[in-house]
Amino acid sequence: MHDPSFPAPSGRPKRRLGPGLAGLALAMLAACAPVSEPASRRAPAPEGAIPAQRFGPPDPPPPARANARIAQDILALSFRMESGREIARISRFEGPVRVALAGAVPGDAERQLDRLLARLRDEAGLDIARAPRGDAAEITVEYVPSERLRRTVPAASCFIVPRVAGWDAFLRNRRGARTDWVTLEERRRVAVFVPADAAPQERRDCLHEELGQALGPLNDIYRLSESVFNDDNIHGALTGFDMLVLRAYNSDALASGMTRAELAARLPALLAQLNPRGERAPETRPRGGAPRAWIEAIETAL
Repeated sequence: MHDPSFPAPSGRPKRRLGPGLAGLALAMLAACAPVSEPASRRAPAPEGAIPAQRFGPPDPPPPARANARIAQDILALSFRMESGREIARISRFEGPVRVALAGAVPGDAERQLDRLLARLRDEAGLDIARAPRGDAAEITVEYVPSERLRRTVPAASCFIVPRVAGWDAFLRNRRGARTDWVTLEERRRVAVFVPADAAPQERRDCLHEELGQALGPLNDIYRLSESVFNDDNIHGALTGFDMLVLRAYNSDALASGMTRAELAARLPALLAQLNPRGERAPETRPRGGAPRAWIEAIETAL
């Protein structure tokens, strides 16, 4: 995710890797320890590099990791931005979430959003739906021309911002504390900015990752091979792992304002309840985070 409250993003949006770059990146990851940051997605590959796809019914496999490993992943995702800035306490929405579309809305946007909201209800157990026309929404997905997005946050294809309901409010407040995720105690309003003129797959991928981070942890980590919250962009749609993370993060057992120690104390019992198979999965030791210089070198190369 990208943190646009600073003059330069506090961690940069993501880029979709072509097959050759993905293979190179995976080979490098095998030789190095991986990592993370911010609320955004890197600019996509050149148009035509990714063929248009039709998306069938989602059937994500359940997470294969042990619950002890998943707990460590949730902690790593929850208390640091991609830029490396620490987050002292978690924030989240503490009630039903309604979502509205705004801006230059593409013709397929409503269908993409409805499919995603249905998955979030069914797989993550969230109370989330489209806002009735004219009603206020907790999350506004605004479609903005990609040239305008690039001019404002050059590395990002799409990103999310707290405490604002649209593009104009973001521009007025982008350099102040109001749009700084680190100062947030509870989420009440979030804006998601998506390129209106991008290919359907890129818009779909942006919607999944950014809405996922609007509802859950804010970090991205290279080592999360079964997640969209992974800087290599191999996954475009929220996975079974991601839905479990969102279900746990928004559970009644947790609350905004929890510290790392408090969250760590609650997660084992919570994950045992939500993911019994994870109690039987073989436990593997998580790899550490990649050095920031390594991440920046990879991002520059891409």
